[in-house]
Amino acid sequence: MSTSSKNNERVLIGRVSSAHGIRGEIRVTPLTDFPERFQDMDSIALYADASAEAPFRLLHVARARIDGKGNVILESDITDRTSAEKLSGALIFIDKEDRVSLPSGSFWVDDLLGLTVVTESGERLGVVDDYMSGGANELYVVRDSEGKLHYIPAVEEFIKKIDILLSTITVSLIDGLW
Repeated sequence: MSTSSKNNERVLIGRVSSAHGIRGEIRVTPLTDFPERFQDMDSIALYADASAEAPFRLLHVARARIDGKGNVILESDITDRTSAEKLSGALIFIDKEDRVSLPSGSFWVDDLLGLTVVTESGERLGVVDDYMSGGANELYVVRDSEGKLHYIPAVEEFIKKIDILLSTITVSLIDGLW
């Protein structure tokens, strides 16, 4: 899963956490389910924060590797540790159209935000407002017409159909879930 930026045209995939070594490498904490994607990137755009309209630096990637802790180590056109340290905290965004292709029937969570949630009988329950990760499965946070939040597990037992074109998620509820 990836987090969308303020303007919804970019997707956050990583954050520079620190310098690595003395030759200007940077350590990136991947914020994507596909950290190997960095190995195929020729350049990365660095942003000061999520609201920044434009990157403050474009790095040309010479090599990317994943360390034993799941971090990405990038070799770029930075050649010294001091310059690399100054990039700590920078965010790495990509354009939405550059996301990894998902298998059929899979969706990006940010594509589900704003979809109308309906029961199998067509009753409108609310709108997907957010999602929560952790535990056994994700939860879709649905805001009803009165503003109350409801949590629906993102599992086949409850989520019957997702139709991006119709902007709907059809659910089957059990007693007490709503």
